[in-house]
This record gives sequence, structure tokens and C-alpha cells, in this order.
Amino acid sequence: MSLKSLANLAFALAFIVVTLGALTRLLDAGLGCPDWPGCYGQLMPPAEHERHLFSGLDTGKAWMEMIHRYAAGLLGLIILLIMIRLEKSREVSQQSRWLSRGLIALVIAQALFGMWTVTMKLQPQIVTIHLLGGMILLALLWRLRKQFYPLDRVTIPARLKNLVTTVIILTFFQISLGGWTSSQYAGLACTDFPTCQGQWLPAAPLKEAFNLTEFIDQSHEGGLLSVEARQSIQVVHRFFAMILTLCLISLCIALWRYTMLRMQICLLLFLTTLQIALGIANALLMLPLTLALAHNTGAALLMLCLLDLHQRLKPAASGIAHRQTSVSQTTG
Repeated sequence: MSLKSLANLAFALAFIVVTLGALTRLLDAGLGCPDWPGCYGQLMPPAEHERHLFSGLDTGKAWMEMIHRYAAGLLGLIILLIMIRLEKSREVSQQSRWLSRGLIALVIAQALFGMWTVTMKLQPQIVTIHLLGGMILLALLWRLRKQFYPLDRVTIPARLKNLVTTVIILTFFQISLGGWTSSQYAGLACTDFPTCQGQWLPAAPLKEAFNLTEFIDQSHEGGLLSVEARQSIQVVHRFFAMILTLCLISLCIALWRYTMLRMQICLLLFLTTLQIALGIANALLMLPLTLALAHNTGAALLMLCLLDLHQRLKPAASGIAHRQTSVSQTTG
């Protein structure tokens, strides 16, 4: 199999692993296997008829957790194979080699955080970092596979590429807030929209809601925060989503003059609209599994769309960028 095919396979599998991770969280299956790397001391979850032999065994949740682990393990092996092939190849850039090395380091870190997610009983900080690690892994694999395809770059003013970079950072922060919302079981804290339990600004104990340094030695399954703290998390997540939406719309307006980018801009607007609709629907419909999973997947797609856009942009001096703009407007 060629390196290009391996990179595509790794990216597709990473997307599946991220989705499986989200499904594991949404099904409360993070402690389906209370040990690591096995499940109740076995390579496979115990059978249904053995339930009486294992305290707390839920066969469905155990299988969900182990499927996620095995898919992640397979992804790690494929990334290792890619790194070995890249190290031996003389036709690839040094950047590709360092990217593959970084991917291996990230896979090892993800394995550790996967273990700590179980052994530290779903500590929200660990769960959120594990989610973000999966998103970063997905983004780096996207970047790796794009190196095997020709890229038509568009020259724009440096300030516009900086704007794209800023929006990517804001999107990543919003994904972090989404992960914190999920890991603190705050998804159902507000079951109306745009208000939260009938209030525009409910009681907001932000210190309790975002105490990132507090580690409690007990299971966080089901959540430990007060109702008010969970509402605060949900409100902050919504408020920042509004800010991000305005930034995304501003970015699309600023780049619309470049005709070569319009297909990507339309996709970006579609994904933004979809994420808003899914967020509202999740609140009003009491977080149905399908929509909650789609919201997580939509966040990953939005991030990848922004990264692809960023890679296509080439900053230039204002004079060159102005000529490029004029050409784009003329061809449009």
C-alpha cells in the first residue's frame, strides 16, 4: 500500500475513532471496563451469561469501550507504519518525517490519557484533554494526507490569513468548552433556548463550574457539580458559540471576493449553520443520541474545513494581494 493510501486510511480511521470516543462518552460507557488495557482482566469483555461473576458489568458498555480501544490501537499501528515508511523514503520532505514523529508522540500521549480516563474515574480535565488530543490527531493526519495532493494556493493579505488563524483558535477553544460541557454532564442543564431554564443570566458560580485544578478521588460518572454550576457551563458554551458564529460570518464575508475560495466558504457557512441548528435541537429535544453525536462530528468537520482553508491561503504584500483581489473580482 502506498504512503498516500496509508495516510488516507489513517485519517479515515482517526475520524471513526473520534466518533467512537464521542459515542462512548454519550453512552456513559467510559467506565464500561473498569481496568486498562483489558476489560475485567480479559482481552474481550465478559460474556452476558458471566455477568453474575463481575460486579457492575454492563456488557453493552464494555463492548463499546473495547471497540473504541481496539480501533485506537489499530490507528496507532497504522501511524507507526507510516512513520517507518517515511523514515526510509528519500522522496519525502523533512517536514513530513517530523509530522509523523509528532503523530507517534501524540498517539502515546492519547493512550496514556485513555488509561487515566479509566483509572482516574472520568476526571473531567482528563476526559476533555483526551477529546482535544483526538481532535489534534485528526487535524495532523489531515495535514499529512494533504501533502500527497497538489494544492492551488490563493494569495491574500496577511491580515486575512491571520484572521483565519484566529478563528481556528477560537473554534478549538469552543470545542474545549464542548468537551467540558460533556465531561461535566452539563448538556441537559438548560432545556430551553435562547434562555436557560427561563432565565437569560442564571446564577453563575463560575469558580465552581470551571475549577480546572480540582481533582476529586471518586467517580465522575453522572457528574458531581451542582445544577447551577452546570447551567453556568452551558451558558458560557452558548455565549462563546455566538461569538464564534459572528467571527465565522465575518471571515466568510471578508473572503467572499476570492472566487477560488467560494466553494469552501459556502461549505463553511453550511457547517456553521448546521452546528447552530444541532446545538439548539439538542437543548430543546433533551440531547437525543443521534443529534448529540452529529454535533460532535460537526465540530470536527468545521475544524477540518478551517484548516483546509488556512492551508490554501498564501499571505502576500498588500500590493500583490490587491492585484489578486482585482483578478478574482474580474473573473467572478
